[in-house]
Amino acid sequence: MHRWCAGGFCGDPGASMNQHHPEPDEKFDDADYPAYTMGRAAAVLEVTQPFLRSLEGAGLITPQRSTGGHRRYSRAQLRRASRARELVDQGTPVTAACRIITLEDQLADHTNQPYPDTGT
Repeated sequence: MHRWCAGGFCGDPGASMNQHHPEPDEKFDDADYPAYTMGRAAAVLEVTQPFLRSLEGAGLITPQRSTGGHRRYSRAQLRRASRARELVDQGTPVTAACRIITLEDQLADHTNQPYPDTGT
C-alpha cells in the first residue's frame, strides 16, 4: 500500500500531486489515504477536534498535512482514534489509552509474524 503525503507518496521526494493523480479506486482501497479533514473526522467519530489533537500529542496518530497545513486523517487513523475513544469513555486517561492501543498493535504485529526457527 502507498503512504500518502501532502505532496504525493511519502518516501518519494520526486513525487508531487501534479505528477501522480491516484485513481479513485486507489484512494478507496487505501486505508492510509488521508481523506478526512479534522472536522469530518471529529464528526464521524463523534469526538471533539481537541480530542483528536490530544491523540496526536500523545503520539497515537500523526495526521498528514495538506499543502495549506490542515490535518488530514486516514481510515486507519480513524480506527485507532475510535479505539481510543472507547477506552476514554470507559474512564481510561488519554495517555494510558494511547499506550494500551500501541501495545495492542505491537501484540497483533507480533502474533501475525511467523516465529523464527529456533532449531528445536
